[in-house]
Amino acid sequence: MRRRELLALLAGTSLTTPLLAVAQEPARIPRVGLLMGGTPIVEAPRLAAFREALERLGRIDGRTVRLDVHYAEGLPDRLGRMAREMVDTKPDIIVCVGGQEARALQAATRSIAIVFMQSGDAVEQGLVASYARPGGNTTGFTQMSDDLDSKRLELLRELAPSVSRAAVLTDSRLAPRGRIEKRLAASAATAKLLGILLQRVDATTQAELTDALAAIDASGSEALLIPNDPLFATERPRILDFVAAHRLPTVFESKPPVVQGGLAGYGPDLIENARLAAGYVDKILKGANPADLPVQQPTKFELVINLKTAKALGLTVSPSLLATANEVIE
Repeated sequence: MRRRELLALLAGTSLTTPLLAVAQEPARIPRVGLLMGGTPIVEAPRLAAFREALERLGRIDGRTVRLDVHYAEGLPDRLGRMAREMVDTKPDIIVCVGGQEARALQAATRSIAIVFMQSGDAVEQGLVASYARPGGNTTGFTQMSDDLDSKRLELLRELAPSVSRAAVLTDSRLAPRGRIEKRLAASAATAKLLGILLQRVDATTQAELTDALAAIDASGSEALLIPNDPLFATERPRILDFVAAHRLPTVFESKPPVVQGGLAGYGPDLIENARLAAGYVDKILKGANPADLPVQQPTKFELVINLKTAKALGLTVSPSLLATANEVIE
């Protein structure tokens, strides 16, 4: 009798042990890759906002989701290789900052979901079929840089009425052929109406930026416009030192450079874009198809003026302009 009971017990144990092992196996944690064009320091505020927004949705890095962050360090030539390496690890979703990263990722995969945080015109760049119905594996949020160039030029004219020549830095690697030329033509037309001759100065590497700054100095430019491109964000301390030394009123496309000493910035709240991107990640992990998630344009814009810098440049900022600013740095 005891022998039969022992055999039955052993048989029961052999049947239930695998089931218990399966039941105790931890659930798989979704993996989210992040491809960021700048340096860790430059991208830190954006990454922090994205991570915090995920946490509010219950997706905590290392516990309920795993974030794998890669930085191109302001060198777009790295993006193709980095995108392929990220795709090879088979993450559930890849989040990136701008259009250049998104294009590199699309070249590497058409199946893994891609969410961009701040592209330019996503249709014109070929990232999506339309804003309402992106199609494919890519969706995200825009920054409307091109559409706001005229407002930035008007801001420059109001801040520095005597300026007659201005330069704009560009990085020709970052956009499809012809897009920068189209954007600059529209900006030059607006500048002409304001009585400003606008000169384009291109730089695609740190060495070329040195030459570009020298060319701006030699050209007699009296002001400067700087886009949100990764190279210029990475080299921001050098650019700010240059404009301070040469007393150039400088208008940026976002708040951080103004906090660090630039004269003024106007553009969408790109940190908010990072928070919104976390919402799309959450939806996709719950089963949403990126092809059906509309590309969203910004609705919140920031005008930031550094009054301390204005005083250092000998500029008087009108009370009406100060009243419309979202933030004044003194």
